[in-house]
Amino acid sequence: MDKVKEKLSVSLSVEDFLRRFFLVELREQNLDELISLSLNFSDKFKNHDFILWLNKCKDDLNLLDELRYEFNRLFVGPRHPKAEPYESVYFDYKTMFGEKTMQVRGFYESSGLKLSKEQFDKFPDDFIGYELQYLYFLSFNALQADEKEKMDEILHKKYDFIRTHPFEWFYKFSSRCKEATNLEAYVSFADFLNLYLENEIEQSRALLTLRVKG
Repeated sequence: MDKVKEKLSVSLSVEDFLRRFFLVELREQNLDELISLSLNFSDKFKNHDFILWLNKCKDDLNLLDELRYEFNRLFVGPRHPKAEPYESVYFDYKTMFGEKTMQVRGFYESSGLKLSKEQFDKFPDDFIGYELQYLYFLSFNALQADEKEKMDEILHKKYDFIRTHPFEWFYKFSSRCKEATNLEAYVSFADFLNLYLENEIEQSRALLTLRVKG
């Protein structure tokens, strides 16, 4: 159980970091809080180039402004985003609110979650920030589970979600981000996201194996 919780704790901290990166505007007043989450990372995440880029922003607010501007250019607009952060865009004839959106919503609802009108007015269910928040939610609930059966159920659901959604499009999103960005920091960010996904797939399988053996 301790090994399982240790691995889940690392997942939780990285998912918390990634969801906040997309859900909270990158500004001086919240930069320290975002960076502080990396203190709970394993070494391969903690020492990643993208974390080093964020640390540079503490001493260079012009760089922070550049990162925020590039974030908006890549992922928000006002013109067409260069690397759309919505799953459906990478499938479903490259349009939003497609079949993938409904599939993701089904996962949320199976866990008792539903986007508020305010959230939905901003982004569809398959917005990357919401998918990362859902992964964070599953990791948190798995850590809180007192019974083996409940933890197993949550871990299986998390692995199923990763396999059928993030695994199917995060790499495509990262590739588009690398192609479109004007800043090396966002190349590092794309690599960081890929590292998280690779680690999570490997870790999910390992956690389920540990649970079976346990």
